[in-house]
Amino acid sequence: MKSKSVNINLLFLLNFIFACTAGLLSMSLTTFLLAALLTGGGLLWINVLFKDKTQRQYAGILYLVFFLVYGCFMLITNQTYVQDPFKDIFYAKDSVLFYTYIDKIAGMNSISEIGNYYKDDFFAGDWKGFAYLSSVLGFWAKGIDTNNLILQKLQIVFCSAFILVILFKILSHYIVNEISVQLTVIYALLSYNFFFSAVYLRDVHIGLLFGLYALLLIFRKGFWGILYGILLTVLIYLFRPEHGYFSVTFLLAYVYLFVTDKNNVTANKFKIPILVLLTLPALTQIVVLQQGFNTIQSTSENYYDSSMSNAGLGSFGSMLLKLPFGVRHVAVGLFSQTLPFPFYAVLEENPFFIFWALAALFWFVVWVVLIYTSAFKPRNPFFQIKELRVLFLIAVLLILGASSNADTRRIMAVYPVIYVIFCGGILSLPKLKRKQLIGASLLGYFGLVFIYAFIK
Repeated sequence: MKSKSVNINLLFLLNFIFACTAGLLSMSLTTFLLAALLTGGGLLWINVLFKDKTQRQYAGILYLVFFLVYGCFMLITNQTYVQDPFKDIFYAKDSVLFYTYIDKIAGMNSISEIGNYYKDDFFAGDWKGFAYLSSVLGFWAKGIDTNNLILQKLQIVFCSAFILVILFKILSHYIVNEISVQLTVIYALLSYNFFFSAVYLRDVHIGLLFGLYALLLIFRKGFWGILYGILLTVLIYLFRPEHGYFSVTFLLAYVYLFVTDKNNVTANKFKIPILVLLTLPALTQIVVLQQGFNTIQSTSENYYDSSMSNAGLGSFGSMLLKLPFGVRHVAVGLFSQTLPFPFYAVLEENPFFIFWALAALFWFVVWVVLIYTSAFKPRNPFFQIKELRVLFLIAVLLILGASSNADTRRIMAVYPVIYVIFCGGILSLPKLKRKQLIGASLLGYFGLVFIYAFIK
């Protein structure tokens, strides 16, 4: 226990040094203050989420470590590639658009004026949540010294680090603490979470909100949980309407799990009429989702072609989009889980994309293990847990439904759920079998790369 206290004290010191460095690099006291506030705020939130003292300590260490790691990665990439935030990007041209617009709105006279502006603003109509949050941060910063991109990216670092806390919370509910920590660290280092922690976009915020929804389904809060779910759906909608529509699936799943839970005698007694009443909104949800996905498809095929080209799959990606309805969703959904392919393709553009490349390789292994442990014995025990089974189905639905724009950042919000199921599968295997399966996965991947290079 003493060693944990020493570790936490050292992490506090290192995070303080990081906050000072961020402030100096941006020449902004506000940046230092925000880094310090996010460090403390994250720990306070952890105290609310975790009742068990040991889990709370582990979660605190995980948060502090990866707020620091992701923060340093963000600083390095920002200082290397962004000399002018109104022109330069590390990744995603939308970053410049967002920052330029938000910096202008942050110069208004009051927060209420900012709020009133976004009520009727058309340009930020599908990202008002991100725009308002970032504008308020910028307004606060300009009130003290100046708004800057490092300050704005700190919210991305915070969300990325806290997604790991949520992942640990879920894992430690089913797996012993020490192993849960190890599995969380693996995800933190090898998943797409690392790369996108340095990118100024709203996708990580959506991932955090989806993570909270997953917690709500696992640790249900009775009838109050329905209200919490509605609040989460509204928040997600404000960050991206399509994801907001989709999040109604979580809400319907919550009601289903709640009324079919035998521990809730009252709700369980009326489960049949409640489930019948849910049928209409469930069918409506399917229609709304299809309309939303059609809208995405009609407006983003050029962007998708571009992202496919950057990943080395331009012509093949275009071909997949022309497949018939249904077949296209499955084909593109499957391919979205391999992007960028081959994993090293993006390194030609930027050497710091190494974390994106490694994530693609890692994610291929995750899916091979998932498929193997769902088809062969011993079968994945996590598929027997109703909550996880429902969450996995929701994750697959998003992956297949987003086939019109299968950019990784748009679907990675459900990746922690998929990873949890993967953990159940890999741990169900003997150690030797785990190594053999991972080795076979990598061998299969490089076999696909060879075939791709041969026919390209």
